[in-house]
Amino acid sequence: MPTVFLVFGAFVALLTVWGLVPVRSWAILFPAFLASFLGTGLAGWWLLFIVVTTVVLGAFGAFGSWLGWIGLVFVLVAVAGLVQQALRARRGAIEFDRVLAARVAARERTRRRPRSVLLPWSMRDLEVERTRNVRYAEGAGRRHLLDVYRAKVHGPPSPVLLQIHGGGWTVGTKNTQGRPLMNQLARAGWVCVAANYRLSPRARWPAHLVDCKAALAWVRANIHEYGGDPTRIVVTGGSAGGHLTAMLALTQNAPQYQPGFEDVDTSVIGAIPMYGAYDLVDIFTGFRSRLGRRIAGWMGALVLGTTPQHDPGAFLDASPMSHIDDRDAGTPFLVVHGTVDNLVPVEQARRFAAQLREAGADVTYVELAGAPHAFDVFHSTWEHASTTGIEWWLSSVVSVATSGPPPEPPVDPISGDRSADVAPSGSEGGDPATSGPTTMAR
Repeated sequence: MPTVFLVFGAFVALLTVWGLVPVRSWAILFPAFLASFLGTGLAGWWLLFIVVTTVVLGAFGAFGSWLGWIGLVFVLVAVAGLVQQALRARRGAIEFDRVLAARVAARERTRRRPRSVLLPWSMRDLEVERTRNVRYAEGAGRRHLLDVYRAKVHGPPSPVLLQIHGGGWTVGTKNTQGRPLMNQLARAGWVCVAANYRLSPRARWPAHLVDCKAALAWVRANIHEYGGDPTRIVVTGGSAGGHLTAMLALTQNAPQYQPGFEDVDTSVIGAIPMYGAYDLVDIFTGFRSRLGRRIAGWMGALVLGTTPQHDPGAFLDASPMSHIDDRDAGTPFLVVHGTVDNLVPVEQARRFAAQLREAGADVTYVELAGAPHAFDVFHSTWEHASTTGIEWWLSSVVSVATSGPPPEPPVDPISGDRSADVAPSGSEGGDPATSGPTTMAR
């Protein structure tokens, strides 16, 4: 048993260290990401697990030899690291407050809901209704579906948040990311939309961006039917979704990314990229080891169909930083990144925010010390800090309250008719209760 406890202690200590320090070695990149992702966000649960396991193994003789006592040293290292992670996460709210102080009036932060503490993975919200699997375009099955979130008690036409999921452009769905933020904003009076898009390697860049723009075009033409205001749309997303968020905001109405709907308005009034990739050349070539560069190049080829060595221009064109000079500097940005991000170095976010400012953009940059990649996917102290901070930032960008009659339904971009006259098509699976209007065709 002492040997078992020694192995256990070494394991939890290693995971904790990986959660405190960013790792860029390809050999341990994804294990380190999982360690920081779960350890930092669920520090309290990990502490409880470690204490219970130590007590149980101790009862079975874990301290019967010097091996067990060495294991205890490792366990204490893990406990100290998890306590430090928990304290860092609590300071995340303070950092948001500090950065936003010049932009929004001081407010009192609400406490986390007990349910979110006890069930961090549970995304059910009794105050929010979700319309599932609305088709926004034809031709790609479930990858061209979206969900709409709004409060069960409807108010006047509300601003709209378009949420774009991450997953390295190769995995991910609308069901698994951005849920805490969308639920909170829906309760606050927003209408939120989460969209799927085509993934690599079946689809190659810029298909991902084209689909996001198609989803945005659907929102523009149809969201009034769900109580949304099509003139007030903000876009957000994390990781690959952060990259696509930045690209949407920096290529508004760019016809080369809107094939078949070039004349549709794809502008937004705000963008919130979270731990996004802004320089794809660096992302796919930034590893020190030859093996890391080869594997990263292979992954880049899955997404873009080529490598940075063969066609660096393709990766530059897919990088938000390359489009900053082309943008309308009037769109406000909230850029959020953590310092312990194993997958996208925080230096990218720093450079991206700095270049936006140099171009005259309205940029709010929040850097969270100790936060890992994907820190907002489930309920946690990090998530609560960022979700509340985002809601406050949005209040400075768009007013939830509206007055006067609701806006007239927009013109359908394909048929030219008012979208209220467009017959709804059923969602995949044939459930008419979750059907929605479709206006995009490809």
